[in-house]
Amino acid sequence: MENDILIDFKFTGRDKPRFSELFLITGQEHPKFPARNKIFAQLEPLGFEQLEDFFGILNGEETGDDVLVWLFPMINGEEALQSSGPFDAIRLSYSVLRNDPANISLLQECFDAILQLPDITADFDNNTIKDFAPIQQKADEIIAYWRQNQVEPGSAQSLLIEEEEEDWEEDEDWEEEADWEEDDEKEVN
Repeated sequence: MENDILIDFKFTGRDKPRFSELFLITGQEHPKFPARNKIFAQLEPLGFEQLEDFFGILNGEETGDDVLVWLFPMINGEEALQSSGPFDAIRLSYSVLRNDPANISLLQECFDAILQLPDITADFDNNTIKDFAPIQQKADEIIAYWRQNQVEPGSAQSLLIEEEEEDWEEDEDWEEEADWEEDDEKEVN
């Protein structure tokens, strides 16, 4: 089951934000690059901090994940690493499994605040959305699934559950053991 909620906010205006504009969500100006406008400064009350190339709201509680909500700058549908922009979107990422169910209200607060920015649309599950209802519905489904499996989201047990790694699924063509056994036999002879 997919446990993360990903919401992409696409910038529809002509002037796309750069890292220096996004940095204003931390409540500070970037020390090296001045912002061209102050639009993202209104998101400062959400509590985002710079975490490497991205932004996140840190968890002040002992339960749940270390970062409650992530914000990633995006270029061409991909999270932009070490880029100054301009960005065509930002992505909010929230793990329903790894966070206390009450924290969904923080994601909704972020959603509502970002959607108030000019020239922006919100996409969730390949659909443009205007309100938080589809996101809440998906979160409720994920919470119900894990509770049905005797795992409380945000608990210590939930943090031990490994996320599925689709890239590392077993490759049917790969026969590592047979190859290694042949090599071992040649070395012995």
